Amino acid sequence: MKKSTLTIGIIAVLGMAYAGTSWYSGNMIEEHIDDQLALITNKVNLSQDLFTFSVTKNHYDKGIFSTKVHLTVTVSPRESTIQGSYPKNLFDDDVTIHHGPFPIAALAKGTFSPQLAWLQYEMSQQANPTLWKLAGNRPFISGHTSVSYDEYITVKLASKAIKASQNEIPTIHDSILDISNGSYTFSSYTDGSDIKAEIKLDKLVFLSDDTHHFNFDDFKLSLKPLTTTEDIDYEFNIGNINYSFDSYLSKGNFNIDNLKSKGRANYKNRNIDEQSSIDKITLNFKSSTPKNESVIIDKIVMSQKNILNDSNNTIEGSLVSRIGSIIYGQQNLGSGSFDIDFKGVGRQFFDPHFETTDPDISESDKHNIEFSLNRLNWHNASGDINVNLLFNISEINSSNTDVENYDKINTLKFNLEAPFDVLASLSAQIQNPNTKQVTSEQIAKESAVIKNNAKMFFSRSPFFIFNKDQTEGIYSNVEYTKGNQSVKVNGQLLDKKDFFGNF
Repeated sequence: MKKSTLTIGIIAVLGMAYAGTSWYSGNMIEEHIDDQLALITNKVNLSQDLFTFSVTKNHYDKGIFSTKVHLTVTVSPRESTIQGSYPKNLFDDDVTIHHGPFPIAALAKGTFSPQLAWLQYEMSQQANPTLWKLAGNRPFISGHTSVSYDEYITVKLASKAIKASQNEIPTIHDSILDISNGSYTFSSYTDGSDIKAEIKLDKLVFLSDDTHHFNFDDFKLSLKPLTTTEDIDYEFNIGNINYSFDSYLSKGNFNIDNLKSKGRANYKNRNIDEQSSIDKITLNFKSSTPKNESVIIDKIVMSQKNILNDSNNTIEGSLVSRIGSIIYGQQNLGSGSFDIDFKGVGRQFFDPHFETTDPDISESDKHNIEFSLNRLNWHNASGDINVNLLFNISEINSSNTDVENYDKINTLKFNLEAPFDVLASLSAQIQNPNTKQVTSEQIAKESAVIKNNAKMFFSRSPFFIFNKDQTEGIYSNVEYTKGNQSVKVNGQLLDKKDFFGNF
């Protein structure tokens, strides 16, 4: 037998084997597609309670190497009070499913591992003629979905850059919309486990009536829901956000550089554990006066945590924030920090529309509330302003958080230290933003004004004194513990009835 004949025979056998395997994969896809669509629909509907999600298929046309099918994805609100015409189509177009084990479309994309199916999609002109035209008479969205034999799904989509005005998209009114190329990746097993998502967009610009201009650059978002699907690990970065405005009332711009946030959030109970940072915030306001100062806030860092107590629908948490500096005009106003803890705060405080549906929880159930301002500090060249507060009160319920009598208060501690030199220096800087330094005469002038106003308003109050450790300023120190008949105020004892009667 000639070698060429043998080669042709081997190729023929391999070709028939590949065709047979592709046909078998196509049969597997056809046999399980309804179950998989139902599983995806059920997972989406169980993961949220706002909308009912639905996926339907029709025009199923199976071939040896590929199948063409029309998919329709719709959503409808679960609340009948939501206005509008529903259901809304999120997707309504044809997709091509290339059969495994080695779909040609997958090989063309550089994927050489065996695949059960490879869904190729390009948005058709019929699906959205407007976006087709704006994308240069090309598909606005194109991409693929790969399904491995162990049922792991990866969806990769890309969108074309578009620039549109009101004439092209009437719904944006007197505006211009400019969006760069984007990429979107989603992956998970078909049972909903190991979900991951990543979105990237280089630029978005929105210009309205030549008076409002909004844009951001370098947008990245990654999400990883955990096994419960309610908890999500996320990372969110935006390189730059800029908002400009020009109206008869004011004119200026607002700029944020390098916003980063990452953490874990639960969309149902509002639990959150996040860390965020911003390199710089710049505010520029222009007016007809010579004062057109800018405000620059440098190096903002924030950490936040909220945890829901399911037994009584209260939240405990913390918030810590630091500011590296605030530059007003040419003046460096200083740096600051903020640190609070709280317990027993009703969920209604964070979510005004929240109503408990748990029959074991009543709004009349009582609990303790504790608020601790561990540190509120502002530091400048002249020194520090510090405020601390600890407040604990018992027998409070979610329907009525008013303090009906002071016997409910377990602990009250308050401390204020605001030296006049620090206040005067800060005031002088704000009054003279166009110079780098303030003079001793300018500080002395502001100090005299602040001293006069402080003593005029607070001199008759036992809660404030104006000298501590030979340093003039506004000071206050209050201590009270439940069971005591008096409150210690700046070293003096006051009857608690007189003290709390002044509030």
